[in-house]
Amino acid sequence: MKTSVILPKLLCQILGASLVTANAAGSSNISLPTPTQSSSVIINIMREADTNRIIYSGGLQSATNVSGPWTDVAGAVSPHMLNLDRPQRFYRTREFRAEDQPIFANRSVVNWTLAAPFQSNFDRAFAGLPDGIFPPRRETPYFAAFLTMGKLEIPVEMRVRGNSSLQECPFPKLKMKIAKSTRQGTSFEDAREIKIGTHCAEGGHGNIGRLRDERATYREALAYEIMEFLGFTSPRVRRVRIEYRDTSPTNELGSTQWQVTRNAVILDDVEVVGQRLGGVSLTDEEVAALKGAHFDEQLVSDLKLFHAFLGNWDFELPVDGQGLRNTEVVRLADGKLLPVAGDFDLASWVTEEVRLRAPRDYQPELAALERNMRFDVEQLSAQVKPELFSAGKLRFMSRRAGIESLIHSAEIDDAGRTNAIKHVTTFFSILETTQQSVLRDPD
Repeated sequence: MKTSVILPKLLCQILGASLVTANAAGSSNISLPTPTQSSSVIINIMREADTNRIIYSGGLQSATNVSGPWTDVAGAVSPHMLNLDRPQRFYRTREFRAEDQPIFANRSVVNWTLAAPFQSNFDRAFAGLPDGIFPPRRETPYFAAFLTMGKLEIPVEMRVRGNSSLQECPFPKLKMKIAKSTRQGTSFEDAREIKIGTHCAEGGHGNIGRLRDERATYREALAYEIMEFLGFTSPRVRRVRIEYRDTSPTNELGSTQWQVTRNAVILDDVEVVGQRLGGVSLTDEEVAALKGAHFDEQLVSDLKLFHAFLGNWDFELPVDGQGLRNTEVVRLADGKLLPVAGDFDLASWVTEEVRLRAPRDYQPELAALERNMRFDVEQLSAQVKPELFSAGKLRFMSRRAGIESLIHSAEIDDAGRTNAIKHVTTFFSILETTQQSVLRDPD
């Protein structure tokens, strides 16, 4: 039996939920309700190898009959994996009560206050200072911090993170971890390590091209949301409005500690992603030493299409894993290695600036974005097997309406939304007209 998708409009209105069915056989049709500013739950199901994968926000419930009774799926986190030998069941999402809502349960903007010795640790990491001829010795140890979210007040540990961004951002990216004993019974129970994408600076573009203001954070959040909707393994993300309170000690006369409130994006650390998939994440050293990784060729081809869609140039994704850059890796329980894309802050999707990669004589009459995208798509189509490119093309084309719906409903600045729509229009126009049989070398 072919896996079906049920979205009865009246029932969804009554329950405040989206519904899907899942069973063992066949491929999955995917349907995403049109998001609205008031809607905070989504659900999406797709076939992946010998499992069904349910991507959702809110709480996941299941039933053997569409009319119920419905029960919470104990311990479920998105994405929820189902073996194909299970009997057919119905699934829906529900909104959590505010007081017990997991931090990644919905996509509304949440307000935080973080108090910590930020400035002293930014200084230790030489944040915002380019490497130059004699690179500084950047120190990024964990430091104590305190997080307040509504009535919740908990101690956390933080550290500065980043590579090229650390040279451009005087307010660098951060990583936060929360002890198990601290997070139990709180919104962070299943989110022990969180990355924070910050505003970087107070305006302009960096030397590498990074957009250095708070608009970049929500734009990058949307990129991750679309990556998840396309069915790629993705960290959970959420938009945050953070009030940072610096508590750095100071002995200088007249110096003061600071306080600033800016937009940010939070996302799962890859260790949490790996744990959700029943695997483990590779360390930076293990990723750097990769050879003969044998990544799934279809996945690599599709991820390269996604990078082209975002106008992202800051990555390397070879099938054998050698020279991998800005891609994290999870080792699954069966030993297979899964690449996980990320770090889109240099993509034109975020920056609005196109870094030209196409050769100088390649269709110079085209606008920069179209020229780059067309070159990237044509290069990919000429490099991969016809069936891989065709399957990847179908993956994107079949989800265009959902992507556009996500963009129109997203919490994002007006210029960022216009830029995202421009990327969508340009990319799908190129995808529709790209004929692989013409582009591939006959040899």
